[in-house]
Amino acid sequence: MIDGIRIGHWTDLDAATGLTAFLLPDGAVAAAAVRGQSTGTLNTPVFEPAGAADHARAIVLTGGSCYGLAAAAHLTQLLGGPVPRPEPVPFVLAAVIYDLPLGQVAWPTPAATEHAMAVAVPAGTEDVGTVGAGTGATAGSLDGPGNAMKGGFGRAHRSTAEGATVAAWAVANPVGDVLDEDGRVLAGLRRAGRQVRVVDALAAQERPTLSWGQATTLVVVATDARLDKRAAWRLAHAGHSGIARTVSPAATGVDGDTAFAVATGRVPVTNVAPLEAVAVEVTAAAVRDAVRAATTLPGVPAVRDVVADTGTGTGTVAATV
Repeated sequence: MIDGIRIGHWTDLDAATGLTAFLLPDGAVAAAAVRGQSTGTLNTPVFEPAGAADHARAIVLTGGSCYGLAAAAHLTQLLGGPVPRPEPVPFVLAAVIYDLPLGQVAWPTPAATEHAMAVAVPAGTEDVGTVGAGTGATAGSLDGPGNAMKGGFGRAHRSTAEGATVAAWAVANPVGDVLDEDGRVLAGLRRAGRQVRVVDALAAQERPTLSWGQATTLVVVATDARLDKRAAWRLAHAGHSGIARTVSPAATGVDGDTAFAVATGRVPVTNVAPLEAVAVEVTAAAVRDAVRAATTLPGVPAVRDVVADTGTGTGTVAATV
């Protein structure tokens, strides 16, 4: 898919949490773009256009809310060695999801990062669904996990005529619904066993009360094209457009929507616009893949365990859930 990138998961189904590490090849250009207001991130400001950094060694997506950032930061030591060296400190980017209400109260630790690094495989061959950072993810968490559906970790990719490939990976954990290609609810808020659009539920509340920082969609967009940091940053923004295409509502005040972009530089291109257009599409596809590939956790049904109705955007939970 994207040569040189390796991806490793650590998954704890009992605690319904996990971590996913993207190990990047030398010289990879990276950028970050944050749209959600309730974020938990590591090193994102220096990878925005005004920041000083343009090369990263790894990206970590992790559960455990801000507790998980310690696990992500541990990767800096793993990549740079236990003793500081004269070489530049390896930059690691990270973002978290809030998955604490599910399972036992626990979160990824530095040992989880070491495991993910040890089992990393070439990009495109890693598992998807209820794995890694997507383990405890939910979709449509307006009322909490008890009325949500299962989110997860997904991927998609596509190539352009110039020979460049654009891939996207998503951890779908939004307060909003995930929509299918026709705009109908694929996974989201359930009340009395039926799906209810989050936008409609919010509009019907005279005084909505929401807890900040308990939902988010995280995306990594990668290409083998040769790009500078600003062009990579535009890919990250295209990733946000992909989120907005399939998550409703997206980037709310309670979400921490964050997108990272990586360019490995192996394919020269003349124009970034086709890459941006493809990035929107593959990001939306990766979010949908995350919920379609997910498996049910106790009390949180996955799409595969929900029987959709015909055309109303609602659904009923199968008897096996």
